[in-house]
Amino acid sequence: MKETQTVIGYFKQNVIDALNLNIKAGTPIKFGEINKTHIKNRHPYEYDKYLKDIDSIIAEPDYVGINPKDNSIMYVKEYKVNAEFIRVGVKVSGNNTYYAKTLHLLSSYNAEKYIEKGTLVKVDK
Repeated sequence: MKETQTVIGYFKQNVIDALNLNIKAGTPIKFGEINKTHIKNRHPYEYDKYLKDIDSIIAEPDYVGINPKDNSIMYVKEYKVNAEFIRVGVKVSGNNTYYAKTLHLLSSYNAEKYIEKGTLVKVDK
């Protein structure tokens, strides 16, 4: 049985420019049931509180970056009300399809460290 996949966003030119990516603007970012189950099992707080926002995090991130550990593309939204940084990790599959693989809290300490080092950059709106 084939997994259900949904397009939850598209690469925008401002993100491509900020990260100097070799990706065409408008390339879809998909989200599958396997990824949803991963988030629910591994990050239940984020699943309950932020999964409904995953498409808006990709559409309007505050910061973007390349994760130095696995080369995934990080879309980060700062929720000032809760003082939380939420990260959506996007990875490319073997068939050149991009998937939102995870959604989780990024500690304020790590977010600030990434911003200071330039791993995360502010996105021009």
